[in-house]
Amino acid sequence: MSNPANQIDQTPDYRARVAFAVMAICMSLSFVFVKISLEGFTLVQAAGGRLVLGAIVLIPIAFWFGDGLPRKLWFWKWAVVLGLMNFAVPISLTTYGLLRLPSNVVGALYSLIPLATIALSSIFLGAKISRQKLLGLGIGFLGLLVITEPTKWVEATGPEHALPMLATLGAVACFASAAIAMRLMPKVHPVSMVGASALVASVFGMIPFLSVFEGDPPSVRAWIGLLGVSILSTAIAYSIRFYLIRRKGPVFLAPNAYVGIILVNVFGVTLLGDRITPAMMIAFPLILVGLYIARDSSGHMKQV
Repeated sequence: MSNPANQIDQTPDYRARVAFAVMAICMSLSFVFVKISLEGFTLVQAAGGRLVLGAIVLIPIAFWFGDGLPRKLWFWKWAVVLGLMNFAVPISLTTYGLLRLPSNVVGALYSLIPLATIALSSIFLGAKISRQKLLGLGIGFLGLLVITEPTKWVEATGPEHALPMLATLGAVACFASAAIAMRLMPKVHPVSMVGASALVASVFGMIPFLSVFEGDPPSVRAWIGLLGVSILSTAIAYSIRFYLIRRKGPVFLAPNAYVGIILVNVFGVTLLGDRITPAMMIAFPLILVGLYIARDSSGHMKQV
């Protein structure tokens, strides 16, 4: 006799799939918008502005669609943790990385987030990762190595490329750790927690952002970039990410590594004039094969 619980598990979660697609698009566009914002803003202004504008968008949403900002000490303890790990630190490190590196390289390094999350899930959440998913992730990771062309890292002058790469990897570690924290925290409305976390992070961005108004105003194009990344990534994509982690678990987001790297390059070519290199032509098939294998045997994108 079949187990009803197993039947429920096998039912496709279309809401989660649609949310995943929207998140992947918004996060991939964020690299383009950050690049555009850096045409008129300094590094600290762009990072600070993203934190402040993201909070301005998210706080009203927390009251309209969430539980507001609860007055509970444990709630604000977790808000501080996520404000640093999911907003202030990784956004600052990523902005620095994008100031020095092409968007497709930063996007490729970002694709390490699921692999780091899987490792941390095994340690802190006791998640058992199937061999099939590990094989798919491994093949996809090979594609990521190809697309970043690591031989160029060796040829490049040291600190000019090493520091932004290390900064981006630091952001990767923050996001992976934040995913585990989201899973471990007490039950809370995701929109409220994201809004509170953004509010905490905005404290660190307020002074850098206000410095924008002291000199000549940035161009309209730069403002579009800053507003775009603040709304699409910091507000929408981060909220969906929290929602999916709480609903499906952090490993569910693993395919975003492969979907995202494709979208980053598509948007880079069409919006920034980036070019498709031979390495990308080799990497894309590997990424798609890895994504296909990473599914479970029923074809559903499950947590494990």
